[in-house]
Amino acid sequence: MGVLSGSINFSSLSLKDLLAARDAYHWHLMNKANVVGTAVGLYLIRKSGVDRTTPRTFDNAEVRENSWPCVLVLVSDWMASTEFGGAGGIDPSHMVPRTLYLADGRAAPVCVVLVKPGVANKAAPALTKWPESYIGGGCPIFATVQGEERRASVGCLVSDGNRTYALTNRHVAGEAGTPISASLRGNFTEVGHASSKQLTRERFEDVFPTFTLQRTFLTLDAGLVDVKVASDWTSKPFGIEGELGAVADLNEANLGTQLIDLPVEAFGAASGHLTGKIKALFYRHKALAGYDYVSEFLIAPDDGQTQTCPGDSGTVWHLVEPGPDPKKRVLRPIALEWGGQTLINSTNDRLNFSLASGMSTVCALLDVDVVHSGDSGATPFWGQTGHYSIAAAAIDQVRNANLKAFLQANIDQISFRPNQLTPDQIRQALANGDFVELADVPDLVWKKVKGTVPGGRDYHQNAGPEHPNHYADADMPDAHGGPTLTQMVLGDPSKMTVAAWQAWYAANNQTDQAHLGLLPFRVWQLFKVMVDALRAQGGPDVPTFLCAAGVISHYIGDACQPLHGSYLSNGYQDQPVPTTGKNPKWAGEGVHSAYEDKMVDAFSDQLLPMIGPAAQAFDAVIPKMTNGQEAAVATVTLMDYCAKVLPPATLCDKYIALGGGTSKATIAGLWTAFSQPTATVMGAGACYLAATWDAAYAAANQPAIDVTAVAREDLAAIYQNTDFAPSQTLATISPYL
Repeated sequence: MGVLSGSINFSSLSLKDLLAARDAYHWHLMNKANVVGTAVGLYLIRKSGVDRTTPRTFDNAEVRENSWPCVLVLVSDWMASTEFGGAGGIDPSHMVPRTLYLADGRAAPVCVVLVKPGVANKAAPALTKWPESYIGGGCPIFATVQGEERRASVGCLVSDGNRTYALTNRHVAGEAGTPISASLRGNFTEVGHASSKQLTRERFEDVFPTFTLQRTFLTLDAGLVDVKVASDWTSKPFGIEGELGAVADLNEANLGTQLIDLPVEAFGAASGHLTGKIKALFYRHKALAGYDYVSEFLIAPDDGQTQTCPGDSGTVWHLVEPGPDPKKRVLRPIALEWGGQTLINSTNDRLNFSLASGMSTVCALLDVDVVHSGDSGATPFWGQTGHYSIAAAAIDQVRNANLKAFLQANIDQISFRPNQLTPDQIRQALANGDFVELADVPDLVWKKVKGTVPGGRDYHQNAGPEHPNHYADADMPDAHGGPTLTQMVLGDPSKMTVAAWQAWYAANNQTDQAHLGLLPFRVWQLFKVMVDALRAQGGPDVPTFLCAAGVISHYIGDACQPLHGSYLSNGYQDQPVPTTGKNPKWAGEGVHSAYEDKMVDAFSDQLLPMIGPAAQAFDAVIPKMTNGQEAAVATVTLMDYCAKVLPPATLCDKYIALGGGTSKATIAGLWTAFSQPTATVMGAGACYLAATWDAAYAAANQPAIDVTAVAREDLAAIYQNTDFAPSQTLATISPYL
């Protein structure tokens, strides 16, 4: 701390003193012609090299060790003291005083800062790869109010001791009972409704009774979402490295200027990862009818970093502290963002400042606590952990030395390295970059709506030709007592044709092309793309080959998941049961999510080390593949093998016997029963994938390939092009085979 002059020492000023000084000069400051806001904080000292006559701004001045506690006065026009008074001068009554004096002799310095309010900087939405199997802090939620869709961020999970809620803003959640939706397991679905527990504003003296501010409201803007299924939510913040710690418990006794310039982090549903610093406390953002409206925190974005923008409302800002393990940071929730204040800096750049309420204040008034314990949270499922694990394990099984070396050089493009396959690591990597590792492009890119994600192929939410490429009800009984699709193909491989499958579907009264699974034909199509790329005129088109090799791993990964090859993919849909409320509509409904999502999520740390050994132990004969049709037959063979290792009916029956649902007991029971078979089928998938890569390379006469990594931007340009391996239905795929 420092001394402003030889006679006045400001170093001992408390937050209460600063607030009292500002309140005493409330009318005086509010009526200055160019004052746009006030706050309390620490004195900003111009940076080295900035002339003292230059107007002070947030970007050319900084807090230093000798900065005094002060009242910050934000002005829209900067006037030097020499411009006031005299002939033609400005009325001296509009000059902001340098010091505010109280009747008891206390005095507070004033720091004048030049700002220019502006229109919010609406940056393009972050290209974030949202998790498919859970929702948590930082994820987007949606509410429809008066025909308009409002988007916001989940802040975190909280509980009143009985029910679990998602914390966000009241202005988004809306009135009690308003449905709240989110993307979950590939569907845009209702995940909760707005609770009646809400905060808009409170009288300042009711919240902080020892801070005497008159005619002032504290803006809070907090709302709760009463979640439908608690197990669909996680307490772990998305996109921020670290473990969730205790809320920063701030109150009148410890709330002070020591918080100024502390670094904070958040993850907004619109902007992605955000870093900033607390610049001021109790920022007056509005005055109306003689009342001030203040925000507990004003947070500035770090220089050159992503700024908050509309859609981030509801996100939680965290203090970051070192943890017991040097590699694990502790995230302490400190503020709930409810809005923004856009200020134009000295270089005419618009900066979006966050306006936020104190988390401890919000939790105390809502009578809830942040959820921490026992919540490692749901994590990426077969669609990410599984697909990436299978792809990584497959590279070790490749037989051609040159091809193996090339794929190893590109493992970061296809998947993640074996020591980077934990769900948290995958989630973090997906959140931080625009490139999607190839093994999950079909889910994370191609199943997205056109225009919202580069390369998206859906016509609208969950509707497009990509979807039936991921499965085939190959074990469905024939209505006339004939063979299943699997039996037809394995009994006569020449029946692995579009015409034969179309005829089988038609004979069984299935004509909706959007639901006729064609997984083996997708493998056929991509096998051909790989071979054609290596045979390209002018030499091998290595980026296109790698892109096809990476994405084909996704479909072969689907083929080794027993429920993707079965008409029992989500239970016995031909066995309806009496239902009320949340009860299942048919026997075994929910098994797909419980097994593929929840079980793999909950036990991924145990499953991952089992996949490599399972691949090493695989000893079944893989059919010969010299062309795409034979690759499709091999895919059916893999589906049949996995259905015998883990029969879908056995899985459904066990799920029903365990009571269904997604309780911890049900998920643990599935793991106990099926952990080893799950590892076995994933190991088989890795071996079939390696054999498919080897076969395509051999079919192209094994051209020489430089053992170097292909640029990610080149691969992204390929898979974002809808002409690359275009998604087709069974009725339209023939020209691509």
